[in-house]
Amino acid sequence: MIPLVLPVVGAVAVAGGVIGAVLVRERRHRAALEEYCLVRGYRFERDRRGAETSIAGTFAIFKQGRRRRWGATINGQVGGRPFTAFEYTYVTGGGNSNHQHRLTAFLWEAPEAALPRFSLVPEGFFRRLAQRFGVQDFDFDEDAEFSQAYQLQGDDERAVRALFTAARRAYLTAESPDGRRAPRHHLAGAGTQLLWWRNGRLPRPDDLDQLIADGDRLRRLFLEEDR
Repeated sequence: MIPLVLPVVGAVAVAGGVIGAVLVRERRHRAALEEYCLVRGYRFERDRRGAETSIAGTFAIFKQGRRRRWGATINGQVGGRPFTAFEYTYVTGGGNSNHQHRLTAFLWEAPEAALPRFSLVPEGFFRRLAQRFGVQDFDFDEDAEFSQAYQLQGDDERAVRALFTAARRAYLTAESPDGRRAPRHHLAGAGTQLLWWRNGRLPRPDDLDQLIADGDRLRRLFLEEDR
């Protein structure tokens, strides 16, 4: 009996150690974000349970999967304009194929805006395959780079095409300042709301200023600049 018990005890100990390490890492991450917000004059929230349900009708990303959770949230202003940055997770698949998706998202409200409903996500093999079977994608004949990089959808094709001017398309396909290809954007909007997200959690404080600046640049591009 003892030889059988020892492996079980060992497995339990290892599992407990892994869980403990994850909890410690989460506490440190949350503490770092709280300190960052205190220094910058932002407001921090540990989570907003169920907050995504109020905007799920506008942004389809919040309808995907299960075990949805709106987590760590930063509220503040840049250039006199309020923003909400937050972590969001959901799970897809089942059994051994479970996959947790973790996103960092920015949400802006602009009362004066009137955005057409649209969704912009990076192209990929499966999205290209789906387009062969009739899934919507607005391509630009004059901009092959953008058309190959993104799937663009919306309710009003003419209005969405007008929104995605040459200058905006160029920004979305531009290289990063160090010359490397920047991560593709995920962007959606409708009416007075604009949502921008990327894969991964909120970064450490050393990188948060740049992330918030990048987000504000995109906000200004789509909500303030007529291009």
